[in-house]
Amino acid sequence: MKRLRQEHAFTLIEMVVVCLILGVVLTGITSVFVSGSHAELNLNNRFQAQQSARLALDALRTDAHGGCAAMVQSSGAKLVVASVPTSGDLTTCGAVASSSSYPKVVWCALTSPTVPTQYALYRSTATDSTCTTTNGKLEADNLTSSNVFTTGTTIPVEQLQTFTATITVSNASGTAGIPYKLAEPFTLRNTAYQTTGAGTFCSTSDSTVCTGGICPYLDSMGNPTNATCYPAAIK
Repeated sequence: MKRLRQEHAFTLIEMVVVCLILGVVLTGITSVFVSGSHAELNLNNRFQAQQSARLALDALRTDAHGGCAAMVQSSGAKLVVASVPTSGDLTTCGAVASSSSYPKVVWCALTSPTVPTQYALYRSTATDSTCTTTNGKLEADNLTSSNVFTTGTTIPVEQLQTFTATITVSNASGTAGIPYKLAEPFTLRNTAYQTTGAGTFCSTSDSTVCTGGICPYLDSMGNPTNATCYPAAIK
């Protein structure tokens, strides 16, 4: 019977070569995993930015449909939507007062709290018509521009007041991927119809009463009455 007297092991050179080969292989595998993780994170950030933009438009749509007048300020970075007064009087739509009879909703695009080079969209219901990061609720982040709101200067004859919101967002880093853009025109359903001439919206100062147009309906005496214009009929 043959006796096994010799035991062989790795030499130092063999061990170094194996470690080098293993290091090269693991480096490649690690790079693949890291790249995949970064791609997943970037995708999640983009999805969250897009989802917040869609939810912001939903909330803005609700405010617009319940408003009787709207004004755009600060080069499109601020929107003031005046809600229907409890008195039902069109002449008081948008009037500045501390009373709850003059409710307003203010939307504004301010510097993003996460990426200083981008913007965030806030919604405020402050009675003084201000919109800040303190009194406003963050609705959407990662906007690439603060020019969100646009509107005309007159109400077309036999139409309601409208404005457009354009929200363009990117991922959280603000560098990768094509920006995602959402744009939608909104109609203020509670604005009185403009029947003759050109009715003005509101001045650029929110201290001025917003005039929504001329009421097309008549009371029992044959005179226009603002009370019959809330809500406005849909033609």
